[in-house]
Parts: sequence; C-alpha cells; structure tokens
Amino acid sequence: MGRSAIILVIGFTLIFVMTGRNLSSLGTTAFTTAINYYENTQGHNIAEAGANFACNQIFLSPNWRSGYSNVSFGGGTFTVTASPVSGSINQVQIVSTATYQGNSFQENILLQPSGFSKFGFWGGTGASAAAWETGDTVTGPMHVDGTLETYGQPVFTGKVTTKNGWNNLLPPQLPQFQGGYQTGVSLPLPTTAFPKLDSTAVAGGYKRVGSDLYLQFNANGTVTWRNTAAGTPTTVPITTLAPNGVLEVDKGNIYVQGTMSGQLTIFANKSSGSTGGQVFVQNDLVYATDPRVNPASTDMLGIVAMGDVTLLDNGASTFNMMASTYSQAGGLAVQNYNSRNSGVLNVIGGMIVQNLYATSNGATGASRRGYNLSLQYDTRFLVSSPPSFPSTGSYEILSWWE
Repeated sequence: MGRSAIILVIGFTLIFVMTGRNLSSLGTTAFTTAINYYENTQGHNIAEAGANFACNQIFLSPNWRSGYSNVSFGGGTFTVTASPVSGSINQVQIVSTATYQGNSFQENILLQPSGFSKFGFWGGTGASAAAWETGDTVTGPMHVDGTLETYGQPVFTGKVTTKNGWNNLLPPQLPQFQGGYQTGVSLPLPTTAFPKLDSTAVAGGYKRVGSDLYLQFNANGTVTWRNTAAGTPTTVPITTLAPNGVLEVDKGNIYVQGTMSGQLTIFANKSSGSTGGQVFVQNDLVYATDPRVNPASTDMLGIVAMGDVTLLDNGASTFNMMASTYSQAGGLAVQNYNSRNSGVLNVIGGMIVQNLYATSNGATGASRRGYNLSLQYDTRFLVSSPPSFPSTGSYEILSWWE
C-alpha cells in the first residue's frame, strides 16, 4: 500500500513537471510569435508610411522624383525611390524599403497619369443646359463640374460626383444612382491638354494645317483619307499615317466614319481664328473587335476637339460610336435632333464635354424625334487610354503590393 502511494505521487509529480515544461514552452513560443508579429507589422507600417509620403508628394507635384533616404520613423528608417517605368507611358513606380530591428520590409506602388478617358461621362458647367431624362443610361464613373440636371428617371450605374449638386426637374420621379452619389467634388478640364497633343502630333504623328480631312477607317487596320468629300482617296495603314498614334488637323475639321482596327487619337485643333476645331461623325464609327464581346480587344479611339463633335444626320434610327470623346469648349451634338428619325444613340466609350446637348425633342410616342442616349462605358479605360489622350494632370494608384 505504501509503495503504491509512493509510485502514485512520483507519477503525478512527473506529469506536473512535464505539463509545466510544456506550458512554459508554449508560453515562450507565444511570446516569440507575438514579438515577431509586432516587428513584422511595425516594419511594414514604416514601409507603408514612406510609400504614403511619396504618393502625397506626387499627387501634389506630379513631377516629383526626389525620393527619401534613411528617414527615421517609428523606431526604424525608410528609403523611397520614385522612378519612371521603362517602356510605359509616364508610369511611375515607387519602392519604399524600411529597416526595423535589423530586418527589411518593402512596399511597391505603380502609379499612372489619371486620364479623362476613365470617365463614362464628364460634363462642365454647361452640362446644366440639358437634362438627363427617362430612357437615358450612363455606365461607368460620371462627374459634372457644375450642377447635374435630371428629368424623370435616368439610370446611372457608376458612381456620380458633382461640384454643385443635383437638380431634379420632375419630382417625385427620381434618377437611379446605382453606384452612389457625392457632391462637392471639383475636377476642371486642364488648360495644357492641347499643347501636349500638338507637340506629340508634330514629333511623330500626323499634322495638317488649314484644311479639312476626311477619314474612312477600314477593318484591316488601314485608313482611307481625302482632302474633300469628293477628293482622290489614299489608303494607308494607320501606323503609317500616324506612327505614334496622334493625328491632328489645325484650323480645319475632321470628318470620320468606319470600322477601326488599331489605336489612334484624332485631334481637331483651332490654334487661332474662328474656323476649324470640330469633328463630324458621318456614319457608324466602331471597332473591328468589339470590347463588349472580347475584353482583350486592343482597338481604341480617342476623339479630341476644340469645338463640337457632331453626329451628322444619316437617316438611320440607330447610331453607333465607339470612342472616348473629349470636347474642350463644346459637346456631343446630334444634327437635326428635333426632326431626324427617332431611335437610340449608342456611345461605347465615354463623353468628356463642356456642354450637354439635347439628343431628342423630348416628346413621346409618334411625335418623338431624335435619339435616346445609351452611354456604355468601355471598362478598358479604367487603366488604359487612347494615345496621348488628355490627362487630369495628376496620378492615380494602379497597383500596390509587398
């Protein structure tokens, strides 16, 4: 009996000793894990702080590339470089490296210029001249640098921002803000967009001064151009006519139609005088590969004009246009909007316009004339732009990784 008790006591003692050892080991492991977690978190926080400092500098001064060297922060240091990405168009990579407790941590950010093509619709102060009405649909990001006018129940699928609020002309009917709504946001058009386009056209594109230009895009990647509507046609690859993807007509107008294969920005300039600076779309203007069907499509067109971009009356009840359209002082106009056949205007891309013009006479039933506007955003423009398309003048984050 005594021997059994002694053995039992020894057994319990061994169990308690082993248990205590295991608990001590677990406690040490947990403590070490907590320390490692804290150090890793603090190291990444320091690297993120350096990256945020650099992003803020670039947002305030887009040409900032000075970086930081061994800046003390949070018990460690960070060093940041900001450098252009080889082979890209004005992309900048930020690399922030932190040192904390003898370990290194890194954050990488890719920035690119923020282009106006990222908007499904951008409207200036003159956009209050016409209202979005029942039957109108806009997809993608939308901004009005003035007051948004609505009549009935238009549909906005992306986020809508305005500078001066929203005015509903037909209560109690309300528009559908499916992507949210925010006011008090100001984003004016830049004043430096056109000198950059002009210099790009001169440097390695195509520039014509003092006369109109007629363009017929062909699905095989060529363009047929004429000096006048009845002029002698010349057909060349787009890349031969404008190698760097920018085509400019100064003190003249551009007439355009067809099926485009390739990438191009056409620019109707008016550097002086009262003539020119307009684009006239004669018939459907579409891509050879529809990005709605094949998101990998590389076909991309930018239309930039000092004045209006006008859809001529071709007698059709449906008009299709694939492009991101930018008008510095005008808008997208529909010729004979109050008398032409009624139907739908399908814009696949975006509209960046100072003025929002009426596309129909506003009537219903048999009396209706003109087009309901269906503005379908080309989602590729969230991260890509037509060649040298006007920029907002600031950068935005494309990706962020460790």
